[in-house]
Amino acid sequence: MTFAQKERERLAELFLEVGPDAPTLNEGWVTRDLAVHLLIRESKPAAAPGIFVDALSGVTEKETEKQMARPYEDVVREWAAGPPVWLKPLNTAMNTSEHFIHHEDVRRGGGVVAPREFSRAVNEELFALAKRFGRMTLRKAPVPVILTPPDMPPATLGDKAGVAERGDNVLRVAGEPGELLLWVSGRDAVEVEKSGAVDACKDFTVKM
Repeated sequence: MTFAQKERERLAELFLEVGPDAPTLNEGWVTRDLAVHLLIRESKPAAAPGIFVDALSGVTEKETEKQMARPYEDVVREWAAGPPVWLKPLNTAMNTSEHFIHHEDVRRGGGVVAPREFSRAVNEELFALAKRFGRMTLRKAPVPVILTPPDMPPATLGDKAGVAERGDNVLRVAGEPGELLLWVSGRDAVEVEKSGAVDACKDFTVKM
C-alpha cells in the first residue's frame, strides 16, 4: 500500500471519528466542507475543473451543494473507497501531498500540533514534494529560502539573486520534511525553526 493510500485510510477514519463539524486548518471550512472537496476533486470530473478555473466555478458550486446535502458519512465512505478506475494509475502523483496535507489540516484543526514520525522513504517523498511546492509558493519571497530537514541536503528556493547557501541574506527554515511541506503549503500550525533573514520575510505570506 502506498503512502497516499495509507493517508486516505487514516483521514477517512479521522473524518468519521471527529464528525462533520470539526475545525480544520482550511479557513472557513469544517470537516464536512473538506470531505466534499476531496470527493468532488477526485470523483466528479464534470464539476472538478471549477476548483481550479474561476469561469467554471458555478458547476462546482452546484455539485458542492448537492454533496453537502448528503449524509456526511456517505460522502466520506464514497471518497474512502478510492479514485475511479481510470484515475488509479495517477493516485500517488495526485494524492500523496493532497492526502497528507489535508490529514494534517484535520489533525491540527483543534489547535494541537503533533508531528508524526515517518520512515526514511516517506520523509524523502515528503521533502521532494516540499521542494516542488516551494518552487511555486516561495518564488516571490524577498530573500532566498533554505529548507533544511535533518539528515538530508538542504534545498535553496527563490534564489533569484544567486545568493550562496552560506550567505547571510537568506531565510533558513528547519524542520522535519512533513513540517516543511506543510509550511510551504501555507500552514502556520507547524513545528519549524526560522533563522537568518526572518525580519525580511515578516510581511511575506506563503500561499498556495
